[in-house]
Amino acid sequence: MTVTKEQLEAMNGYGDLHYTGHHECIRTIGPRGGVTENITTVRLSGRLQTWKRDPARFRQPVKYGLYESSSVEQWNAQYWHKASECPLNKHE
Repeated sequence: MTVTKEQLEAMNGYGDLHYTGHHECIRTIGPRGGVTENITTVRLSGRLQTWKRDPARFRQPVKYGLYESSSVEQWNAQYWHKASECPLNKHE
């Protein structure tokens, strides 16, 4: 899964994303039935920045926790997906 520039424009600065750079979104069920989810959720923290000279280039700032921040850009967009489109939310 990957997030696109058009999806980020449609979110209009509101919503959550999941980061899957080091691992996928994982749900583990323990021996007693407890559920543990390993998901890195970030929220959008600004408007989508685009460039006129390079239409494929974009930058969306995101915030994680109290002090951590990062950004979704065209070169790392394959590591992000919308929280509403997470593979864990799909029922088979």
